[in-house]
Amino acid sequence: MTTDFPSLRYVIGAAAWLLVAGAGGAIGQSAPSDDGMRIYKSANCVGCHKWSGNGGGSYGGAAANLRQTQLSLSEIEETIRCGRPMAGMPHFQPDAYSDGKCYGLKESDLPEDKRPPGTNHPLRPADIKAVAEYVATQIKGKGDPTFAQCQKFFGSGTRVCDTYATQGESKQASAPNAVDASSHPRMQVEAAPDANAPNGARK
Repeated sequence: MTTDFPSLRYVIGAAAWLLVAGAGGAIGQSAPSDDGMRIYKSANCVGCHKWSGNGGGSYGGAAANLRQTQLSLSEIEETIRCGRPMAGMPHFQPDAYSDGKCYGLKESDLPEDKRPPGTNHPLRPADIKAVAEYVATQIKGKGDPTFAQCQKFFGSGTRVCDTYATQGESKQASAPNAVDASSHPRMQVEAAPDANAPNGARK
């Protein structure tokens, strides 16, 4: 039995190259949530929804509380892509209303004052998907913001998160007494009444 050593060396070499290339690709790629967080920052989602996603008052009105949103991943993606007509949420797809793929509407179907505003930070489809996944997996349903979440967003070298460091102590100290929600802004839902509802439930 003879062995074709050049062919064998070729096969082994090709396999080794694929393993190295695959490992390099995995090492070089960031996690989807990291990409989403980066885009959330660079597209200035923080300007309306705050770093935590709590939303509240902004230039466009009452931004949705993303921590309490009922929207599915696909609905979050659609909202980022298309914005919200007759509301302050901008559309991040530049040609969102050119073909009727956003809520079945074209630009000509909406009066100028009812169109979602554009943005200075248009996003590619992959970026829209990444930031939607970040909102759906890292913000939605996460309860009140925590010190650890704040540090993950801003880094450990910031003082921005100091207010959350003693959060647990404050809650423990006030637990025996009844709490008046109106006197604690963090306990209020700072969002439009229907801002967190699925598309079908919006008025």
